[in-house]
Amino acid sequence: MLYGTLHCGIFPVKYKNYFVWRTTMSRVCEVCGKGTLFGNNVSHAKNRTRRTWLPNLIEVRTKENGTVKTVKVCAKCLKAGKVVKYV
Repeated sequence: MLYGTLHCGIFPVKYKNYFVWRTTMSRVCEVCGKGTLFGNNVSHAKNRTRRTWLPNLIEVRTKENGTVKTVKVCAKCLKAGKVVKYV
């Protein structure tokens, strides 16, 4: 099952004196739904600063219902064979 555009959206960004509409790039696997993780960097002195871990996403061309699509899939799903590459 593909989740499609789970976290995509269109939002205004102020550029100089006017707004420009931008789209967000989804950082979510379209097969398993794996996304960005949040946590802390912890130094040797136990200082904590916020950080993010991004999933290892790969754009893969695949054939689905007779049509060729480009999907963003994490490396784990690709290695497990949940998505078959279209050559």
